[in-house]
Amino acid sequence: MNINIVATQSLQKWGNSSGVRLPKRIIKAANLKDKQLLTVSLKGQSIILTPVMSLDNFTLKTMLKGVTPKNVHSEIDWGPDVGAEIIDD
Repeated sequence: MNINIVATQSLQKWGNSSGVRLPKRIIKAANLKDKQLLTVSLKGQSIILTPVMSLDNFTLKTMLKGVTPKNVHSEIDWGPDVGAEIIDD
C-alpha cells in the first residue's frame, strides 16, 4: 500500500532540543503507536523516520510476510559435510 500524505509542520523548541509534532492522520496511516521507537536518519535534506520493529512483533508470521511461492528458491547444495558439522545418518 503506497499512501501519500503531505503535511506542513513547524519545528518547535522542546527544552534543549527541537521537535516536530506528527499529525494524527500520518501516525494512523503509518500504523505508529505512542512511545514507539523510531530510527531518525538524514538523506540529503530529507529527515526520515523509520519504525523500529519491536521484538513483540518479531514473529515467524512477520518474518515470512514477504515470502511468496514466486520468490522461494529451492534447496541449496553446499557440498559434503566437513568438520564438526558432520551428522551420522
